[in-house]
Amino acid sequence: MTTTSEVLPPPADASAASRPREWLRFIVAFALSLLACAGLAAGALLAYDAHYDGRVLPGVRVGGVDLAGLDRQRAAIELAAAFSEFREGRIVLHTVAGDVYVPYRAFSRRADVEAMVDEAMNAGRSGSSIERAMVAARTAVNGVDIEPRVAIDELELAYGVLGALAPMEQAPRDATIAIAANGIIMTGAWPGRTFDVSATYAAALDAARRPDAPVELEVEAAAIELPPARTDAAVLAAKATTERMVGDVVLTDGSKTWTIAAATMQRWVRFESLADGSVEPVVDEASISAALDVVAKDVLEKPVSSTFLTGKDGTIVGVTRSSDGRGLDQAGTAAAIATAIADRGDGAAPVPIPALVVTVKPERTTEEAEKIAPLMTRLASWKTWFPISERNYWGANIWLPAQYINGTVLDPGETFEWFRTVGPINRARGFGSGGVIDGDHTEPTGAIGGGMCSSSTTLFNAALRAGLKMGSRANHSYYIDRYPLGLDATVTIKGGRATTMTFTNDMDHPILIRGIKVKSGGKGWVRYEIWGVPDGRTVNLSKPVVTNVKKATTKTVPVTTLPAGVRKQTEYPVNGMDVSVTRVVRDRTGHVIHREAYRSHYQLWNGRIEIGV
Repeated sequence: MTTTSEVLPPPADASAASRPREWLRFIVAFALSLLACAGLAAGALLAYDAHYDGRVLPGVRVGGVDLAGLDRQRAAIELAAAFSEFREGRIVLHTVAGDVYVPYRAFSRRADVEAMVDEAMNAGRSGSSIERAMVAARTAVNGVDIEPRVAIDELELAYGVLGALAPMEQAPRDATIAIAANGIIMTGAWPGRTFDVSATYAAALDAARRPDAPVELEVEAAAIELPPARTDAAVLAAKATTERMVGDVVLTDGSKTWTIAAATMQRWVRFESLADGSVEPVVDEASISAALDVVAKDVLEKPVSSTFLTGKDGTIVGVTRSSDGRGLDQAGTAAAIATAIADRGDGAAPVPIPALVVTVKPERTTEEAEKIAPLMTRLASWKTWFPISERNYWGANIWLPAQYINGTVLDPGETFEWFRTVGPINRARGFGSGGVIDGDHTEPTGAIGGGMCSSSTTLFNAALRAGLKMGSRANHSYYIDRYPLGLDATVTIKGGRATTMTFTNDMDHPILIRGIKVKSGGKGWVRYEIWGVPDGRTVNLSKPVVTNVKKATTKTVPVTTLPAGVRKQTEYPVNGMDVSVTRVVRDRTGHVIHREAYRSHYQLWNGRIEIGV
């Protein structure tokens, strides 16, 4: 094959035609050169960025600390060391009561290393790859300064400020007023203070967050005054009122007068604080009432109840006339006095105060007794014989209680108690020395009033058989065969403690107790009768149930206290035993009113015969 190339002739102006093509080639060549240079630069920047991957770029500084080329861990170590002083120092809180302190360590003030490392690692690394490379280059040339950061435990700081200020707070002190023996005593009021903890905390937090906070960080803690609830003015006003109130109190009842001294009256006054902060003197009516006992005693005229008159055979033959009494209404009089004293405080002049006297009705009027008297019959009686001897002060210790009890009337619901009714047991009232069981032997004249148990046992049995509600009762240490087995009732007072006998009138009408003395030669009797209005009740007493019997013996003992050959029995043998007696009381319909078992434990009591040697 043959190839032929044709050579065309040049145009008419060959040089002019070739110039546009040369500029085009130049532009293209120049552009290609620029692209080649740019590609080389981009590649270099990208290589630069990759070289510092995971490390701080050159030019990055935190608070003047150069972190260039450091990885995260190393950067954290450098920053922690560089800003360790952030932990050292304290907040000084200036208060009106003095300075208090909150150490930086108390709220964990420290360099916020984690946040600073994060910011350093991110410096120069924003945008696309090319943009990051260019920013990194500029960072290396110009540098980046990052502000140090401070970390704080805000809750701990709040507690620290609160805890530091709390001891500097002061409660307000109220003015006081009181009445003492020497007059009115007052103390002045004093304001308290607290602090604006919220504002102080906010200021402390703002200042402590600054990296350039000094070692002694000063913060003003503003005080807030707390006024007292009771002021000096309120107390002074109460004092003036009280001084007008205090003075002698004069009571009148007809021509009688009583004066209660101001020294006594002022003890009735106390002070109350009102909601508005004022103080009011108040008179204690209970204290006034207690101070009126003497007046009440002078005013008192006891009412006289109607009683029943009996003939020699014990029948009711009439009644005595009752009369009203009078007494002081202590509560009402106290209220009147309190009102008068309060009026003095308001400026009223002192005036005598009439005592409030009330009529006191008798427990039983003549009319009531007259209605009951014809209906009263003997409900029950009991009598006991006794040998008249030194062991009962020749009968006086048994008969005197019957004499003092005779004519006693118990109204419905009223309780009889032996010693309250019989009264003090002493020689001045006719009692003398008599027998008493003392431990393991009997003293013939060992106690004042000894032997009166014959009287108490007799009354107990009369009341028991009347069907009344029985109360306290105790048996003797050993059984005395003059008494119903298992139904004796001893009464004693020893060492201030009383063994007594009681019963209660649980009937609808009063009952009358008659005590009767009987004497025949060397023997005596005492008898008690219970009179009242029958209500249909019946009484059943069981036979005594005796168990645990222990046979007594008698022994003869030689003594030097008796003439030779003279015999004297000082103790009599009594078997030991347990005894039970049951009482059942029924009303008119057969319904059981009372049911009780009286259990008595009698100890073994051996006889004793003394013979002089």
